[in-house]
Amino acid sequence: MTKHFYTLKKLPLFLAVSAVILIAGIVLFALFGFNYDAQAGKSFEVTYDAVVTISDGGERVEEACEDTFSSLGISYLKKTEAAPAIDNNTLAETGDHTVTYLFGEDVSSETLAGAKQSVAETLAGAYEGADVYIAVRTVDAPGTFIEPVWRGAVALAVAAVVVLVYIGFRFGWGRMLTGLVLTVHDVLLTLALLAVTRIPVAAASPLLFAAAAAVISLLLWMVQCMKMRETFKDPAFRTMDAEEAVGECCKVSSKTVLYAAAALAVVFIVLGAVAAAGTRAFFLPLLLPLAVSVYSSLVPGPMLYLPMKKLDDRSNAKKGRYVGKKKAEKAEE
Repeated sequence: MTKHFYTLKKLPLFLAVSAVILIAGIVLFALFGFNYDAQAGKSFEVTYDAVVTISDGGERVEEACEDTFSSLGISYLKKTEAAPAIDNNTLAETGDHTVTYLFGEDVSSETLAGAKQSVAETLAGAYEGADVYIAVRTVDAPGTFIEPVWRGAVALAVAAVVVLVYIGFRFGWGRMLTGLVLTVHDVLLTLALLAVTRIPVAAASPLLFAAAAAVISLLLWMVQCMKMRETFKDPAFRTMDAEEAVGECCKVSSKTVLYAAAALAVVFIVLGAVAAAGTRAFFLPLLLPLAVSVYSSLVPGPMLYLPMKKLDDRSNAKKGRYVGKKKAEKAEE
């Protein structure tokens, strides 16, 4: 990046890119909504322990289930296999595996109860000393889980307000206003990209991702503000115009922003890797608002701050002249 990269003349270009993504997101959301990775219906869960796994009987358990479904004339919508369960006391794998078959609401509970009995009879005595559990459950619609997700989103929104106020008092209201604009931009862009990319999301989680985008955006912008505050103390920057000063500062601060973003990405990936299947749907998609926030902090953010920087420079210049005048008057006395 050259010192002339951050200019107000280039700002409309990046705003146009954001506008195109937002419009596409609005259109796709209006037509298809978000890609929810959950459906209302019923689930048929089979859990078997390490005895079955050691004897390579996992595939035979699944074959028994699927053959039973075929004989009853029903078909499942989705088949998932959960990672081995973790013991809460020892944090070691218990060896239990769970295979879940998701059925639509048109499949009756009585039919699945018959399938449960048939599979249990088929597997009875097949594995000596093994434990096989079968459960039929109702899978709620996405809206059922909106309350806990909404609470999490509200908590993150409150955190974003706290960070925004801190930026205002610590680094000046010009940087706070820039952070506010970036927050709104990143929230809308994250929601639009969720609709455009069709990333599977859990129930009501777009609210959570939007709030997370606000927090991440402000945290990365705060990193920029800290580097600006430190860098602008150098006397050499007093002779630079706003565009040159911001450009030189961003050469240094960009690395810090990328390091902070990389650390957050590692945290999200690790949590997503070790989390249960349901929780994983919350952690891995957080990489999307993180990417949006990195882009905003490195490109549109400094450009949006330029007018504020110019106002600050003018204000400081006036204060300097005023102080100089006062000193001259005192000297004459």
